[in-house]
Amino acid sequence: LWQVPVAHCFGPPGHYKRKFCTVCRKSLESSAFRCEVCELHVHTDCIVFACSDCRQCHQDGHQDQDIYHHHWREGNLSSSARCEVCKKTCGSSEVLSGMRCEWC
Repeated sequence: LWQVPVAHCFGPPGHYKRKFCTVCRKSLESSAFRCEVCELHVHTDCIVFACSDCRQCHQDGHQDQDIYHHHWREGNLSSSARCEVCKKTCGSSEVLSGMRCEWC
């Protein structure tokens, strides 16, 4: 759950091989955008449907605790990615698969 919506910071459109759009889940074969902060990938046509769930890079106001929660993002892991717990392969270059924390 996100308490405050945080907008993505998309760079100029480019071509990203072996990546998938997190909105429509299809392969990025044409021009696409990538968030400079969290590396979210979306098609040019899907960018308007991307939710504002970028990782929060700062805290507004006074924060008594230094607690950072995991910020889970689905997919776009390398095909050689392995689970930190069981060490099994969890990435794929053929489908949008796996979960990764954007902080860890």
